[in-house]
Amino acid sequence: MARSFGRRFRDQGNETDGTRSGAAFGPLTAYWVSGDPQIARRTPPVGRRPPNRLKLCMQIDGEATVRQNGHPVHILPGQMALYDTRHPYDLRFDRRWSCIVLAFPHGALSLPDNVLRQAMRQAHSFCEGPGAVLADFVAAAMEQRTSVGTSAGRLGEAGLHLIAGALGTTGQDGEEALADAQRLQVLGYIREHLADPVLTHDRVAAVHRMAPRSLHRLFEREPHTVTEYIRMRRLESIHRDLADPMLSHLSIARVASRWCFTSPAHLTRAFQARYGVSPSTVRRTGSPGTS
Repeated sequence: MARSFGRRFRDQGNETDGTRSGAAFGPLTAYWVSGDPQIARRTPPVGRRPPNRLKLCMQIDGEATVRQNGHPVHILPGQMALYDTRHPYDLRFDRRWSCIVLAFPHGALSLPDNVLRQAMRQAHSFCEGPGAVLADFVAAAMEQRTSVGTSAGRLGEAGLHLIAGALGTTGQDGEEALADAQRLQVLGYIREHLADPVLTHDRVAAVHRMAPRSLHRLFEREPHTVTEYIRMRRLESIHRDLADPMLSHLSIARVASRWCFTSPAHLTRAFQARYGVSPSTVRRTGSPGTS
């Protein structure tokens, strides 16, 4: 455990035992983790960029408590909890335990920030409803991880949609819940129409019968504006297609045009700014770059 996650894994100053195995499914990584009673502590990063990932702990055996920003969430077997690796947190396991941890980029769920914050404040069941569908998917993906081949990335994207479905209700009432529902509707529309060259902020506003200024206000506290979100998702689609061996017969320009990038220079600048590598590097090596 210490070799995998560093010296944060301690139990009152003593080294503890544990096991870890995992598999990558494109943007989604799944780990099977088990161990003795211990405390895992994510300390603030020093001299480096903090990881930009969320983690979802699905408790199989034993119990756990994740504490972040002073708020504890107790996780029983059959429950899962979400936490943010950009900020310090503690994970406490009081007896022998096992869990599956799903890790993915912070923006990958396409959920409003308020929905994510609410999701982090409670445990969620994966024994019924959308959580059970997610659990079945994860179990099957882990079992078949050595045989999914080039489909791994698309399976990962399917997994992200299932996670969003399992966590995408806040349980709130009133105006904020209505605003979250509107944001979810807008984000869903954007995902479904990314390849449409007329997809713009004003177009999204018109489809949802809003003034452009009202749509801007709806997203003013979110990490990305509607225009930024469209651009980000199109870049992610280009990255996915360039790394897909089944699409290697398509030129970079053809892949880019599918997602409404018609200028090679514009694509290269935007792509390098987001991933730290050029489109040709991803096409040549399948390198994930950074996110």
